[in-house]
Amino acid sequence: MKKLFWFDWIFMLVFTLSATLLFLTACSSSATTTAPSTPATTTPSTPAATTTPPPTSPAGQSVTIDLVAQSMAFDQSTITVPAGAVVTMNFENKDRVPHNFALYTDSTVAESIFIGELITGPKTITYTFTAPAVPGNYFFRCDVHPLTMTGTFVVQ
Repeated sequence: MKKLFWFDWIFMLVFTLSATLLFLTACSSSATTTAPSTPATTTPSTPAATTTPPPTSPAGQSVTIDLVAQSMAFDQSTITVPAGAVVTMNFENKDRVPHNFALYTDSTVAESIFIGELITGPKTITYTFTAPAVPGNYFFRCDVHPLTMTGTFVVQ
C-alpha cells in the first residue's frame, strides 16, 4: 500500500471541498423562486373580521371564482375573467395532500402572475389578485402537481 504524503492529503481536501461547494451552488441555484408580479392576498377559510378592502382594478371590475381541487384534479379546466379585474378566488382543497392555484403567462411557467399559498386539505383559502390587463389565454396549475392539474385562464 502506498503511503500518502501531506501534499496528497491537502490535494484530496481541496478537491473534496471544491466538489462539495460546486454541488451546493448548483443545488441552491435551481431552488430559487420568482416572486409574484402582482400583489397577493391570502385569507384562511375562517378569517377574522377585517376592515381592509380588497384591491380595486382600474376599471373597477371584480369577479369571484370558486375552484375545487379533488382527486388530484381541478373541477374546472377553463376560467374566464375580465381584463384587469380584481379576482377573488375561493380555493377549496378536498384532498389530504397540498395543492395551490398558480397563474403564469404561459405553460413554460417562466413568468408568474400569481402564486397562491399551498394548503393541505380539507381546507379552503381565499386568494385575491388582479387579472392581467391584456386579453388572452394564460396558464394555471397546481405547483405541486404541474402535469396533472392544469388549465387555461382566459382574460377577455
